[in-house]
Amino acid sequence: MRFLMAAAAALVLAGCTTDPGRLAKNDFVGSEKCQSCHKEEYKTWKETWHAKMIRTPREALLKDAGDNWGKDAKGNAGPTKGNITGAPYRMDDVELVVGSHWKQRYLVKNPTTGNLQFMDKQWNTVHKQWEPYGQKNDWETQCATCHATAYRITSYDPANPATQKVSMVEHNTGCESCHGPGALHSKTEKKADIFNPADASVEQSALVCGYCHVRKENYNFKTAQGKHREDQPHPVIGETYKAGQDDWRKWYPEKMLIPGVLPGQPLDKNYPDTDLNNAFFFDEKAKGWKRYDARKHHQEYQEYLQSTHYTKDGAHCHDCHQPHALKGREKLAARDSCADCHKNKKYDIEQLMPGLASTAQNLFVRSHTFNEKQDRKGGPTATGMPEPAYFYRK
Repeated sequence: MRFLMAAAAALVLAGCTTDPGRLAKNDFVGSEKCQSCHKEEYKTWKETWHAKMIRTPREALLKDAGDNWGKDAKGNAGPTKGNITGAPYRMDDVELVVGSHWKQRYLVKNPTTGNLQFMDKQWNTVHKQWEPYGQKNDWETQCATCHATAYRITSYDPANPATQKVSMVEHNTGCESCHGPGALHSKTEKKADIFNPADASVEQSALVCGYCHVRKENYNFKTAQGKHREDQPHPVIGETYKAGQDDWRKWYPEKMLIPGVLPGQPLDKNYPDTDLNNAFFFDEKAKGWKRYDARKHHQEYQEYLQSTHYTKDGAHCHDCHQPHALKGREKLAARDSCADCHKNKKYDIEQLMPGLASTAQNLFVRSHTFNEKQDRKGGPTATGMPEPAYFYRK
C-alpha cells in the first residue's frame, strides 16, 4: 500500500509540473523519428536482431517452421495450443513471432486477459526441429519489458495482477532503449540532450545492456497469472526505464533476486525454487577460477561483471557488440572484434567463449566471463547461421 501511494504521489507531481523541458526530456519518440537525422545508424540497426525480435508472421515466420508446422522431419509435432488456456490454435491464429536467429516462438491471443500467450512449441533454428516450450505467463507481463521500448505498467492492483495494464512505444529494442528518451534531442539536436553509451563509463554503459541481458526474479510485481516475474519494470506506475538516467539496481533491491549484481546474492550459491536454480556453474573448477559461467541464457551481464574486461580493461559491451554502424565506420561482427584491442594476440573463440548457456535443446549462448583458463567444452551455437528465409516472402 505504501508503495502504491508513493507511486500515485509521484504521478500527481509529474502531472503538475510546468516545466515543458522536463516533460520533453523524458518523452519517447520512437525509432522512426531517429532515422530522419541518423540514417546510417537506423539502417544498420534495422539489420540487427534487436530490431527483429518481435514481428508479425507475415514479416518473420521462418520458412522452415511454416513448411513443417504440422510435424518436422524428425517426427516432432508442431505447436497446437496456447500454453495458458490450453485452447487449440492454428498457424493462422499467430499474432506475433518472437525471435528468428536461435529459435522462434509464437504468440496467440489469451482471451481471458486480452493479452498474448505463447504456444506450446518453439522452433529450433539450428537443428530444424520443434521443441516443447512451457512459458505460462502473458507475454505483456513477463517478457515485453525487454522485447519492447519504453515499457510501462500503467495500472496495477497487487491483489489482482490479472487486471494490470501495460503500454510500450514500440516493439523491439529501439534506439531509445539504449539512448534514453529522445524527444528533447529531436528538437534541439544537441548531443547533451541524449544519452550516448559510447561516451559513458563502463559501469554506466553496461547497465544499459545489463537491464535485459541478466537473469532476475521479481517479488515486487507479478505476472497476470500471479507468478513471480523475470523482468524488472519501473517501480513507479506509468514510468519506464530511461537509459543513462536510471540505475535499476537501486529500484527495489529488497524485492529482487539478481545474483552477482545485488549485495548478499553471490554467484557461488544456488537458489533453488527460483528461476536462478542451477543458473551458473559453481563447481570446484569455477571456485578455483573465481569465474562462474552461465548455464542459462540471458545472463551475459552477470558473466561480464566477473571479467577483467569490466574490472580492469574498461572494455564496453558495445566494443564487441555494435548495435549499429557509425558514419565512416562499418559495423563489425562481434566475433571479429577481438583484434581491435588484442592486435598481437590471437584468441580461439571456441576455447575462450564456449557455448555453455542453454537457450534451446542442444543449442547454447557463448560464455562472457572471458576466462583465459577456460577449458569447459561448449555445445553448438548459432554462429555462422545464414540469414533466415521467411515463409511469406518470395
